[in-house]
Amino acid sequence: MTILLPLRLPESHCDYLLLKRLEDEIHRCAGGRAKFEQDIPLLLRQAIDEVIDTARSKRFTLDDTDKTEKTYLGTKIEILLRNLLGLERGATLDLLIDGVEVDVKNTIHSAWTIPTEALGHPCILIRTDEDKGLCSFGLIVIRSEVLNAGRNRDKKTTIKASQLTNVYWLLRNSPYPRNFWLTLEPSVREQIVAPRGGTTRVAMLFRLHQRQPISRKLVVALAQQDDPMKRLRKNGGARDQLAREGIAILSGKTQKALIAKLGLPFCQPDEFVSTTIETPGSDAASG
Repeated sequence: MTILLPLRLPESHCDYLLLKRLEDEIHRCAGGRAKFEQDIPLLLRQAIDEVIDTARSKRFTLDDTDKTEKTYLGTKIEILLRNLLGLERGATLDLLIDGVEVDVKNTIHSAWTIPTEALGHPCILIRTDEDKGLCSFGLIVIRSEVLNAGRNRDKKTTIKASQLTNVYWLLRNSPYPRNFWLTLEPSVREQIVAPRGGTTRVAMLFRLHQRQPISRKLVVALAQQDDPMKRLRKNGGARDQLAREGIAILSGKTQKALIAKLGLPFCQPDEFVSTTIETPGSDAASG
């Protein structure tokens, strides 16, 4: 049976005032509600991509990682969240928010594993769904009645599905950036990561994935160099390699007008897009 979950708790809920206080402080630390709703999905994408580490591991999805790495993803998200919000660790739990100790729990499935030390404390629940590209971020006070009776060997348990109505959601099934590699055919993925040299990998990326924005972070991950953006620039970089083939790499920061003129998708300042130019060696193709 599907349980419909409200986004916010009613003001009559026993934990409403505490969770609303935590929400207000989280939004304040994030720079406002809109900034929070913008940055959290990006943070989750960053954390997942760093754990997968495609360029060095030649893995493409979380399914390719082992169990310990999936477990570490929760720690990675906790670290990035603490830094994003500028918060301190609590004495026993992950975060100190407006003087309240709060635990942070992440899942890529449907349940969160709750340790005994979180009992009686608020907890941030984070969920990511890589297949659907949806994420959730909520607050709940961990009480014995919201937990399942069974515990694992570490004395941890999970939240009852029926008790998720007690979660105060700040984000609920909100879109977050898709895993870039899941948008490509497996054979294309392999061609991109196969070359040993960073410049060749970056060139292959823009050769095989044209007319679609590509983030700077993806270029940096593929290059794996002390100066990764050098692999993209002229004077020996991917731009030179592709210009000889009549393929231009355009910058969303410096070539926005040209991108629009060529009818290419809008690019953010930290994104690039490649396209085949009709006349090889033109100014666009040469960067």
